[in-house]
Amino acid sequence: MDDDLVSSDGHGLDRDTVSAAMAAAGVAAYEHDYAEDRLRWSPNAGEVFDLPPYEVPLSGRALHRLIGPQAATLRLAATPPPVLSADRIGPDYRLVYDLMPRGGKPQSVRIEESGSWFGPADQPALGARGTVRVLPRGGETVAPARLYGPDRRLDRDELLQSLDDRLKSLEADGGSAVFLILAVLDIGRINANFGYEAGDRVIDVAGERILRRMRQGDIFGSFSGHKFGAILNDCDEHALIIATERFRDAVRDEAIDCDGAAVRADIAIGAVMLPQHALSGAMAANRAEEALGDARRDLDRHITLYEPSAARDALRRRNVEVAEAIQRGLAEERFVLAYQPIARADDRAVIYYEALSRLALPSGEIVSGGPYVEAAEKLGLIRRLDMRALTLVMADLQASPLLKLSVNVSPETLADPAWLSMLLAGARRDGDALKRLTIEITETAALSRIDDLRHMVATVRDIGCRIAIDDFGSGHTSLRMLRDIKPDWLKIDGAFIRDIGRDADAVVFVRALTTLASHFGIRTVAEFVQDEASATLLAELGISAFQGRLIGEPRLRAGPGAALVEGLDDDTCLRGPLVVAPA
Repeated sequence: MDDDLVSSDGHGLDRDTVSAAMAAAGVAAYEHDYAEDRLRWSPNAGEVFDLPPYEVPLSGRALHRLIGPQAATLRLAATPPPVLSADRIGPDYRLVYDLMPRGGKPQSVRIEESGSWFGPADQPALGARGTVRVLPRGGETVAPARLYGPDRRLDRDELLQSLDDRLKSLEADGGSAVFLILAVLDIGRINANFGYEAGDRVIDVAGERILRRMRQGDIFGSFSGHKFGAILNDCDEHALIIATERFRDAVRDEAIDCDGAAVRADIAIGAVMLPQHALSGAMAANRAEEALGDARRDLDRHITLYEPSAARDALRRRNVEVAEAIQRGLAEERFVLAYQPIARADDRAVIYYEALSRLALPSGEIVSGGPYVEAAEKLGLIRRLDMRALTLVMADLQASPLLKLSVNVSPETLADPAWLSMLLAGARRDGDALKRLTIEITETAALSRIDDLRHMVATVRDIGCRIAIDDFGSGHTSLRMLRDIKPDWLKIDGAFIRDIGRDADAVVFVRALTTLASHFGIRTVAEFVQDEASATLLAELGISAFQGRLIGEPRLRAGPGAALVEGLDDDTCLRGPLVVAPA
């Protein structure tokens, strides 16, 4: 850090005293050199960040990695203007962010960063100097000021609070406003083609361009990683169309320079009129999100204004009912497992079982968990269902040393530190059990997050688990996925298997997949094998194993942690230790 932090005239505090005072206050100082992307810190930075000295970030990129995937959006306010103004007063920015998990363990540290740019007036900034401090957890934190210039850029919590405040003022004083959610499109494609730094850059620049087109008094902020929110005051539908076209033109009219690559960007916008169609900030956000979903499908305009819909309201009520049923089922431990056997193609010996979710209704009826799993994915509850399934599966693997199982896991769950921590805890208790577990991921989910999944899969493999790609062929089959993920098993979607004896195209497709899988050393499972004729043909095509009615229907597992099915008859359940043949 600069030597002028300490006075040299004999009347200032010495360096040790300054450091001690800063440490006591939970404050560290920094200087960021933009030309070299070098960060220099006061000696107590590691204590403030709760990091060992060797993990204190020494560059802006390293700091972004510590914050996580949304770092570019969360630190957008720290991006300097093209040239520095000579009449700036006070800090140029203040930010609040959380440190991301490290090694699967949350840091639980919330940081406030405050700083100012330095450099000649009317020239680009040379760097920034400022401080970071630990904020207390809870609602007592004061909302920080955001971004240079006349407007403020808020974080999500501040944005929603401002939305609530604006709705209250509209109710008291009358008037109208509009809430927008603006999403940068095709970020996944940009990440894949140009890299994640390019994606962050596009989001960053899009936010800057939109902000510059905001009127004085309107409110702008982050909503999520690639989405922004805006409150436009005194805005009717006609003014809304003009404003949104202005925002969209600002983003798409000029390519964005991403380390030499010229990247074109566009946005979709969902809007809701206030207070006509929303009574709270949360309701406005939900309805703007609904409109945004329609806007993404509107290839001509990419802008949609929320309109009330009886059918949509009925679907929303149904979603609430399903969410309540899922939450009650989880709370009362009424989600159980059914096991379906997978057998070798040559001798039909069972080599492992797939664990499938079932819900025991309060009436005692057992129903398929499939519809609830689909709903849980849409309603944000899938991680809890996956945690329940993993709990039951691991209990049975530890109780039955010769059992092998597979279980479906969503990509969201696979990236969840709590789920990975549970898996690690199981490995510490019984490492052999995890070697008998296969994690199944659907092809469509894997394709949507292939770059992230490559790292997640590596972590799961290090623990000892195998990997299977489920429903292969149901999406846009990807050679890159086979190369990058290298699953142990490829489960071919049942749509190609059911009528394979009467479908020449299906025969060609399955033969091609088995040849491809064999090239990569991947074994194949044919799903929905119904009869001997199909099994014979599939074996000739090179399929390694079968799953379906011919091998056995799913049966409830009356094992560890499944007391709800203990009272059912033996024809319905699998009981006692289960033994499988070598794979």
